[in-house]
Order: sequence, then C-alpha cells, then structure tokens
Amino acid sequence: DNNVVNILLLGTDERTDEFNENARADSIMVMSLNTKEHTIKLISIERGIGVPVPGRNDDWITHTFRYGGAALTMQTVRDCFKLDVERYVRVNFNAFKEGISAIGGIDIELTPAEAEYINNAARHDSSKEIQRVSAGQQHLNGTTALTYARIRKIDSDWKRIERQRTVIQAAINQVKNSDIFTLNALADAILPMVQTNLTKAEITRLMLEVPAFLSEGSKMEQMTIPTYETCWNSVGVDGRKMIGVDFEANAQILREFFYGTHDGISE
Repeated sequence: DNNVVNILLLGTDERTDEFNENARADSIMVMSLNTKEHTIKLISIERGIGVPVPGRNDDWITHTFRYGGAALTMQTVRDCFKLDVERYVRVNFNAFKEGISAIGGIDIELTPAEAEYINNAARHDSSKEIQRVSAGQQHLNGTTALTYARIRKIDSDWKRIERQRTVIQAAINQVKNSDIFTLNALADAILPMVQTNLTKAEITRLMLEVPAFLSEGSKMEQMTIPTYETCWNSVGVDGRKMIGVDFEANAQILREFFYGTHDGISE
C-alpha cells in the first residue's frame, strides 16, 4: 500500500554516543504509518525468537544485528514475517535518554513493583540521574525512562517490551500539542543522535504529516509478535534456548493488523 510506510525501530545496547558494529538489537519494533488515514500501528518482536541466520545455526533475532547490522535484521523480518519494511531508525541507550530529555521527559503510570525497581536502581546510580519515584503517574527524565523501559526482572521480557511501547506512546503524548516550529526544532535536535536510512526527502515528507498523526484523540494500536498461541519453547542445535514460532501464522496476523486483509493489500 503506497499510503503505508513501515519503519524498523532498533534499540541497540551501546552505552556511548557512538554506534558500533558489535551491538545487539536490544529492542526490535516495526512502526507502520498510514499517511492517508494518519494512523500509527506498532508491533514489538520478541528478541528471543529463533530465526535462520545465513552461514550460522539458528539464533536469536536480536543477534542478527551483530551478524549483519540493520540490513540483516530487516531482511530477517521480511523473510520470516513477510512484512514490507525497507527503512529503519536506530537509537542506542544514550540517544534514547537524550531524546526523551529533549522533549521534556514523559509521563508514565508506575506500578508499585516498577517504582520499587526504579528506586533500587537510583540507590546504586553513581551518576545520580535516576529519579526517586512513587507508584502512580510520574514525570520521568531520560535516564529514568530508560531504566523503566529495561525492567524485566519483576515479571518478564514480554512485559518489558510492553513498557518500551508505553514509552513511545508517552513520547507521542508529550509532543502532540506542539506546533510545527517546535516539532521541527525537536527533529533538528534528535535526528543527529539516531542512525537511519530514511532519505532527507522521506524525512521531510513525514515531518509534514506529523501534526496530523499527533491530532487530539489519536492513539497508537500495538501488539507483540509472536502471539502466545503461535510460539513455544525451543532449543537450537547448539543448545541455545529460544522461542520457536509459527512464522506463517504470525505473518497472517501481521497482515491483518497492519492492512486489515490476508494478502497485504489495504481494503
């Protein structure tokens, strides 16, 4: 569908300003932007999914980035999930923190367990950048938002990727009432911190659509892949534990989620 732009969102695990080739994709998502209907759909891909890797044994999808960068991760998503994605945006830990700080922080509703986890992290934070928080709605700075987005020990990695999407929704909420001049200034501040293969022309076209995407009442539809009923615990030939997936079933689920049809053509 020419009205739909699918962008692979990658969060890699460097703790420096620079990107490097040995990073892993700690977070893998696909954001689908419909420029006609101005809807946003976002899926998270569980990083422990076992996928075929050229010249290697099956491995976690998170490791495809280390083996072949964004190009291999995108190719893996296309091959396994039959999803049309040719563009990517990559951030690392520092870019994530600075990006959240650039928009003035975000509002997140914390559970008691999440607040306790963050406060424990704050007690051991030598930089003193992690805030002390309470359960309920809290306004988080970039470092605290990163701590929140990486929580998994209190529940699971599946809940962690839900938190990552919660951060993206909170960031959208934070800027949705901004005028085009403010949005352009934010883009000028944030874009140098990310890595992407979007062209300048593509970025310009999408920026013109941003106010419509951020209109009052807009909300992002979201889900996690694989679904619970289409995956199972698996062990690779080298003994690595991974998530086995019915790729055909999940490809169909994604076509229905993104396009509302079985064949990937918008109705």
